Amino acid sequence: MKRTTSAHPVRKVLLSPKLEGKAGREHLAGILDFLDAGHVWDVQIVRSASELTTEAVRKALADGTEGFLLSVAAAGRQRAVLDLLSRAGRPVVVLDDHGPGRRLPGFSYVRFDTPAIVAAALDHFERILPGAGVAFVPDPSREPWSTARERAFLSLVAQRRLEGSVFAGRRRSQLAAWLAALPAPAGVLAANDLTALMVVEACAESGIDVPERLSVLGIDNDELICGHTRPPIATVEPNFAGAGFLAAATLQRMMEGRRTRREVVVEESVSRIVVRDSARPCAGKPLLFRRATDLIRSDAVRLDVVSLARELGVSRTRLAEAFRRQGTTVAREIREARYAKVLELLRDAHQAIGPIANFCGWRSETHLMHDFRRRMGMTMREWRRRHLRGDG
Repeated sequence: MKRTTSAHPVRKVLLSPKLEGKAGREHLAGILDFLDAGHVWDVQIVRSASELTTEAVRKALADGTEGFLLSVAAAGRQRAVLDLLSRAGRPVVVLDDHGPGRRLPGFSYVRFDTPAIVAAALDHFERILPGAGVAFVPDPSREPWSTARERAFLSLVAQRRLEGSVFAGRRRSQLAAWLAALPAPAGVLAANDLTALMVVEACAESGIDVPERLSVLGIDNDELICGHTRPPIATVEPNFAGAGFLAAATLQRMMEGRRTRREVVVEESVSRIVVRDSARPCAGKPLLFRRATDLIRSDAVRLDVVSLARELGVSRTRLAEAFRRQGTTVAREIREARYAKVLELLRDAHQAIGPIANFCGWRSETHLMHDFRRRMGMTMREWRRRHLRGDG
């Protein structure tokens, strides 16, 4: 894949992102966004860690590859590859590094500000559960990224003098018992969205109400996981595209012979808190209102006032009154949920903009374009570009 303009010389680069998850896809989107700004790379993509072998690297070096941008989940598994690159003396950027760990000369390591990501989660818990305790559930893999988030949690809990605990077991039955023993209400931060799903399922099996008793937050905003559970999982969304953009910019500087830092931290590491029902304030909300908003957030595209009232088995008048007492209307909540879905789709660089209107319940693409510009002050394309570059 060659990205070319006439303004700069073509540089041959090998990319090895983790394409199997949301993070890797958005890292790649950020890298491509950097290239679209006018930088010229002849790109070879190694699609999985298993394909990043010493033979593949030797071939790339022989072909004149000038720089390497890698996502290395566990450096110990690819030590031979990293040692070979270190001896070759070519510029190397390691993206999404979770050090501390082995640092090789000539490498630059781009990483998230993990304490900032965890702090955003704790801030959310303090807003919705003031004075409540907090807890952390590591990923069962105990990979470096999970360990880094656990360390940040423990450090911040100590700094803020919060009541905090960490799940130390391994089995699902141990998790259910540990969750049941937490003093309610409490906020539970999971190492990532898949771990948050495990927590929500353990709560459901044990009869623990979420979010009434335990509020649950994940990290990463993997929509395939978060948006299709009961309740939908709230999550912290890191700025993956911004990290990819920064990694590409760092490699470009290295290939131009300019000085770069050994450790490069993504300054705006948190894009947003995606508030879904697993960590949403619910104290004092009537049951009918909570049930209605749950349905709206899970299926706003299909629902209107009539179908929502029918699904809940109540009259339109009673439903409207329940929303009026909370200072809102059914139509407004449906509209907000649809806009939230629009923004989720716009954050996916691989989602074409044209079909979004149909996916999210607008009458036409033109209607959504006018609504969006009036509401946001920019076009959907402009909004996507700003978000992917990390400055929106």
